[in-house]
Amino acid sequence: MHEEIHELLSAYVDDELGKKQQQEVERHMSDCGECREEVAHLLELKALLSSAYEEFDMKNSNMEQTVMARIRFESTPETLLSRGGMATAIAGAIVMAAFLWFASSVITKGIHVGVTLTSISFSLIRSAFTVAGALPNLLEVFLVLALIVLIASGWSVRRLLDTKSTG
Repeated sequence: MHEEIHELLSAYVDDELGKKQQQEVERHMSDCGECREEVAHLLELKALLSSAYEEFDMKNSNMEQTVMARIRFESTPETLLSRGGMATAIAGAIVMAAFLWFASSVITKGIHVGVTLTSISFSLIRSAFTVAGALPNLLEVFLVLALIVLIASGWSVRRLLDTKSTG
């Protein structure tokens, strides 16, 4: 309940709650000092912001006109296609073309290696199925071998840990 009310405190200070929610917040604050303190801080912050806003009179400021003029200037085709912008775009295109030119052999070899590895993988899978069909008890053989490997690995790790702890 406390967390739900705590999330409503900012809306309460801004008088954005309905009558029912406002009453719930007030009822909770009568028992909760933490929320009362939070509301006091929010009211203080709201008062500070209001006084700061009143001190900065937007009507006498030309900030809006300055921002809008800058937006209009930056949006003109002449600015967008200026020498600096065009030079940057051309330099980027040259760098990208050079990278692709030099990297093309590496990319081609990488693709070739990937295709070869995929082919080998399929061959191994095909071979495994062939062997599985030839040996009737292949699953049991694999399980026994896996069990032997696990036991040997456990024994080896155990000896290693014993050696490290005593040495």
